[in-house]
Amino acid sequence: MEADYLAIGKRIKQLRREQNMSQERLALQIEVSIPHMSNIENGKTKFSLPVLISLADALDVTPDALLVGLDGGNVERGRFIREIAGQLADCNEGQMELLMEMFISFKKLLQRYEECVTQQEEGIELSDLI
Repeated sequence: MEADYLAIGKRIKQLRREQNMSQERLALQIEVSIPHMSNIENGKTKFSLPVLISLADALDVTPDALLVGLDGGNVERGRFIREIAGQLADCNEGQMELLMEMFISFKKLLQRYEECVTQQEEGIELSDLI
């Protein structure tokens, strides 16, 4: 499997722009030249593992987020995923387990609610479902 440097570069550029960071500032922060940073973002060059790690640190994401993405190409979804990861960063294992159980339960409840709303819009009374 070969790395898709064009897709990686697009993710880097997107994250940099979301953080209102100039290409020059990012290049300086990760200690590469501005032309090299431009080539990375445009998928025109390969880069080393240390550069990947520096980029991930500078953009406050994990290296896998740059390599394969976490957002399925959806900018807003990616922002939510990063925000959730940030909120979980200082949780201990017990807190994370409890939050996961709450998340799963709330997701099921939300899906059930959406089903009820859809059925109500289709003329089925909520009282018939309970």
